[in-house]
Amino acid sequence: MNYQGLWWGGLAESGWGINFAHQDTVIFATWFTYDLNGNPWWLTMSANKTVGEVYTGQLVQTSGAPFFAYVPPATPTTVGNATLTFTSASSGSFAYTVNASTQTKPIMLQSFATPPVCTWGAQPNLALATNYQDLWWAVGGAESGWGVNLTHQGTTIFATWFTYDSQRKAPLWYSVTATLGAPRTYSGQLVKTSGPPFNLMPFESDKVQRKVVGSATFTFTDGNTGTFAYQVNDGANVGNQTKAITRQVFRAPGTVCQ
Repeated sequence: MNYQGLWWGGLAESGWGINFAHQDTVIFATWFTYDLNGNPWWLTMSANKTVGEVYTGQLVQTSGAPFFAYVPPATPTTVGNATLTFTSASSGSFAYTVNASTQTKPIMLQSFATPPVCTWGAQPNLALATNYQDLWWAVGGAESGWGVNLTHQGTTIFATWFTYDSQRKAPLWYSVTATLGAPRTYSGQLVKTSGPPFNLMPFESDKVQRKVVGSATFTFTDGNTGTFAYQVNDGANVGNQTKAITRQVFRAPGTVCQ
């Protein structure tokens, strides 16, 4: 079973989510949520399969230079651990301990169109892929430390971009619902989100605030290469750039969805 895609806690906890890039027996998870002050915050985890459909790893907070002047390397700090347990292709649980907060949340695959079926090793030549769902980063790993997760269903890509703010330390994420315009080109409004702290139980989705802060466009030359162009102005962070991106493969030959 391959679990690559965007997962969430359902409508009752709308506002946070967790992306899975699933390759072989490893899931690289990117959890987008909010810190104790309600600011956008993200953590990552490389989770290894243990037994059955259970994956476990350490949760890491990363700090780095701001997106509009990014210079690697980023600095990782372990802040906890987590376990993913799947009961089906579209349901499971997310148990974590972060900075002394321990919780278990039910999660499900998020569907806004028809989710693709993803398979590791099905297509050695990623350039031939026609669905772009995956974790992408700067070509050649030249800017290791930030990335963008693409959830591709139908003619829509929901993207979560993980980067850093102008203070050169705080994790920052933006999202965009990008729709197909020209061939292989998806565009939409870039959104900054704030909300209740990650450890609030139950999560208060009505406290989530969304603000349009710019725009983004993904243009693909093939299934493995493209560009990520963005304009951002959220008051504190301002940038206008185009970056060459490619899929991040950590277990060759990678995963493709269709």
